[in-house]
Amino acid sequence: MKKIFIAALATAVALTMTGCKGTNEKRGDEHLKEGRFRNAINSYLEAKKKGKMSDEFFDNFTLALVRAGDMESKKDLSSDLINNYFEKAASNIGKVKEDATVEEYVKTLGDIGKRQAAQEGVDYATIINAFAKIDSAESVAKTRHIAESAIKSIREETEKLYVARNLQEALGEDDPVVKEYLLLRMAEMAPTNQEIQTALNKSRKVTRGYFLIFGENVPDLSGKQRVDKWGYVMALPTIKPAKNGFSCELQFWASTGNNTELDPSQIKLVSTDGKEVYAKGNTGWCEAEVLVGKKGDEKIEKKQKKFKGKGKLMNEFQCSVNVSFSYPKGFVPDYIEYKDNFGIGRKYLGH
Repeated sequence: MKKIFIAALATAVALTMTGCKGTNEKRGDEHLKEGRFRNAINSYLEAKKKGKMSDEFFDNFTLALVRAGDMESKKDLSSDLINNYFEKAASNIGKVKEDATVEEYVKTLGDIGKRQAAQEGVDYATIINAFAKIDSAESVAKTRHIAESAIKSIREETEKLYVARNLQEALGEDDPVVKEYLLLRMAEMAPTNQEIQTALNKSRKVTRGYFLIFGENVPDLSGKQRVDKWGYVMALPTIKPAKNGFSCELQFWASTGNNTELDPSQIKLVSTDGKEVYAKGNTGWCEAEVLVGKKGDEKIEKKQKKFKGKGKLMNEFQCSVNVSFSYPKGFVPDYIEYKDNFGIGRKYLGH
């Protein structure tokens, strides 16, 4: 009986310690109630450090962080403190119990992102950060099944505002490469916007014959829109439509930092709905360094060397291969892809 009593007493003590509030947490609650959010945060941090926290702790701590971030955004929308507050709040969100707390986090973070994106004359990094806030809020909303429609509306409104402000500038650009660059930047923020997709498809038809190298200037948030310059950049100088397919000259420019083989059998065409067909054809040429000139006065020049089968693709050199693709009815070509152990390349065709 004595052992049972001791066990019961230990359980009761543990529950009391979990449910009760220490001095620092009580002080934090008072600051939170009175709108002194920074003071509340400091008190909650002290409570957490001492390890004496109630069941309400993470809800109230998160509210203090969210409201401090919101207050800071109304004073200075570009303040670094906003990100700091919401990063801490995000680390708490898995321990938050009340739906109302999650909802306030989602709506406030989304609204700040929307206001940041709506600013006049902000740089692209600020736009990325603004949409990242909305996406973070949307991720939490979907995980917790709270405020999903509210954050969806915020994103749609922000996309429309961003597109309305920037699309005409992109469409008015005369240089086809610059135009595609501007459209790709917009597509990263509003990937499903039909106006952008229509403009981008039209642009891609024009730039089929171009090597498009944008480097880090167009962040590829999704990993699908384009391939960074550290890979295989492709161009289609000629393309001949055929019934249920097309033939083309496909050129490669390598920037992987490696010398490798070009294997035409690994070239594939991907449709808009993800279906794949592989290329036929294995003849072409690759650039190579050769010695030219009289003995004792030689110099190195780039020359085109023909190949059949596989070509040798040197870093920062060019290759060309003649291939064809056949596909069934209903197959809508989206992009050509080449991938090996050193890099990946995609060439979007426009459709």
